[in-house]
Amino acid sequence: MSSDETEPPAEGNSGSAEVTRSGHARLRAGQGRPIAEVVNDIQRASQRDVFIQEADERFVVRGPKGREHVIEANGEHVTSLRRPEAAHQARVKRGTLRSATDAEFQALKAFVE
Repeated sequence: MSSDETEPPAEGNSGSAEVTRSGHARLRAGQGRPIAEVVNDIQRASQRDVFIQEADERFVVRGPKGREHVIEANGEHVTSLRRPEAAHQARVKRGTLRSATDAEFQALKAFVE
């Protein structure tokens, strides 16, 4: 997979996904990280599942079973990991994550429409 390869469309998605996988994400996929679920988790996410990292303005999408996907503003999938809810809430409380705005949420969703 090249660094600009697009994730395959999720089942039931007639369009093509525009989330690309970084070299780091490809490496983590080989290590058992939940990389393959990124497109489905973005499609299923409600606005309450989408956050922005204050330090770098990357999207953080929360999926089921503690999955988190980190995505650049340009749609590049950086990495995926499993983070317990308590650890996620601690990041929100510390201010390292904030809830996505309506415009940010729509921008993220546009990558998978």
